Amino acid sequence: MEKSKESNPKSMASAADGVQDSSSSKPFFYRSFTFHGNLRRTIDPNKSQPSITDPKKPQPHPSTSLWSQTAKRFSDLGLVSAFRRSIRPPQPAASASASGQENRRPPGGDDRLVVYFTSLRSVRRTYEDCVSVRSIFRGFMVPVDERDVSMDSAYRRELQAVLGPKPIVLPQVFIRGRHVGGAEEVRQLLESGELRKLLEGFPAMDPVAVCGSCGGVRFVPCANCRGSRKVFVEEEGQLRRCLDCNENGLMRCPNCLCG
Repeated sequence: MEKSKESNPKSMASAADGVQDSSSSKPFFYRSFTFHGNLRRTIDPNKSQPSITDPKKPQPHPSTSLWSQTAKRFSDLGLVSAFRRSIRPPQPAASASASGQENRRPPGGDDRLVVYFTSLRSVRRTYEDCVSVRSIFRGFMVPVDERDVSMDSAYRRELQAVLGPKPIVLPQVFIRGRHVGGAEEVRQLLESGELRKLLEGFPAMDPVAVCGSCGGVRFVPCANCRGSRKVFVEEEGQLRRCLDCNENGLMRCPNCLCG
């Protein structure tokens, strides 16, 4: 019993010095753990495995792959297409509207210069474009069949039937039944000199001449109802809607050159 008691202090001293007592009944093992990036995994033969990259094969530059990923992300957002459309040079107006324009003819416009516009100033940009286009044709001193959609809704329905279901942007110009386009297309044709060629053959007129009946407005009060839009039918003994004027009680001026 005394020997066993004496052995305990020695074992304690040895443990304090960091030396394991070999006389212990249970051996002690130091364990170490090492983590590696390439961990072993179970390979499923039914699934396609990624191919191993050949180290001898030249790899793309990191900046190239980064640019491809960035371009793909912007393409998914639609930003690349929008940027390409913004820097794309404008196409000539004549070639852009040349195809399929034979069927787009306004009524009575086969031998005329027809301009659909508005005289309302509710939308400033639209009003300024209409004034600009009318001034351009006035400078060529040619007769213009001006059709104000704000004065007669029938002109708007007429233009919608010619252009189809797409939204109407004023002004719209037709030369001898051919659809030229809007304000931007007319400006491009003017800058390129093509507009003068399209207007060849039209009779010349005084640019300052004003119609004595309508004052250049192209409309006069209805001669049948005097602008009231109603007429009295004696046979029926009641008022009826006047069929000679529009919703504003107006009719086209009969004395205008293009009336």
